[in-house]
Amino acid sequence: MYERLIASFNHFWMSVVTRTPDIIVSLTILIAFIIIGKIFYRMFRIRIQKRWKDSLVASFISEFLKWSFYLIGLTIALFNLGLGGIASSLMAGAGVTAIIVGFAFKDIAENFLAGILLAINRPFKIGDIIEVSGIKGPVKGLDLRTTQIKMVDGRDIYIPNATVITNVFTNYTRDGLLRLDFELGVDTYTDVEMVRELIIKHIGVQKDVLKKPQANVTLESFGESSIGLKVTFWIDIFKDKKEDQSLLGEPVKSRIMREIKDILIEKNVNMPAHIIEHKMYDPKDALKIRVENDKS
Repeated sequence: MYERLIASFNHFWMSVVTRTPDIIVSLTILIAFIIIGKIFYRMFRIRIQKRWKDSLVASFISEFLKWSFYLIGLTIALFNLGLGGIASSLMAGAGVTAIIVGFAFKDIAENFLAGILLAINRPFKIGDIIEVSGIKGPVKGLDLRTTQIKMVDGRDIYIPNATVITNVFTNYTRDGLLRLDFELGVDTYTDVEMVRELIIKHIGVQKDVLKKPQANVTLESFGESSIGLKVTFWIDIFKDKKEDQSLLGEPVKSRIMREIKDILIEKNVNMPAHIIEHKMYDPKDALKIRVENDKS
């Protein structure tokens, strides 16, 4: 048994020594193609981005070319070692293996093809703020498998390209125009038209709010003690370069809400909270209340 192990090891070692030149050549070929792939990646990315003015497409095509060089180098290296024929015969003769491999790489193939469609159709570009499956933020990159999104809280989320393609996603910054809205309640006996004019007039003088479409105030609901109003207005998030676009106009909306609240209070417009009315139908069950005056 021991002699058989020694003989097997010697046979293996002699095979390695005999094939050492081929191994060195194959490794050299693989390393050379990796280096060439990286050089072409950088060169094509710069040239394509200058020509097409689209960093998303440039990144994807350059990534594709880089991995193509890697694959070519690996294939040549395997054939140089004599493994290409072995791999081909195994794949040709093992249908079950081919099916298993196909299922194993199904998701990778889907994401790869989805990445190609995204690069061609270009529904978004680098920097656009999109939302996919509840994940919202600016697009930071697109590669062969994933789309990278930077969340508002700083997290980097990598979404499979197939998920982006097969789900409804929202592009908030396709043209920079966004409609913001908020609701408020006023007392039932308030002059709604007067309140409407006050709000529209105030929003109309804001520099960061678009004149067209014009701001609007609509009556939304009748509550137990208030009337519900909905305020809508449009902004262009590309207009103010200093503003963080990923916030989608929330600072503007928050400021306008505070200012409108102050204006309504100044005009003695009541904005009541929810009122609970307690009725006692049986005098015997009257609710007793004791008021204590703490003079200390």
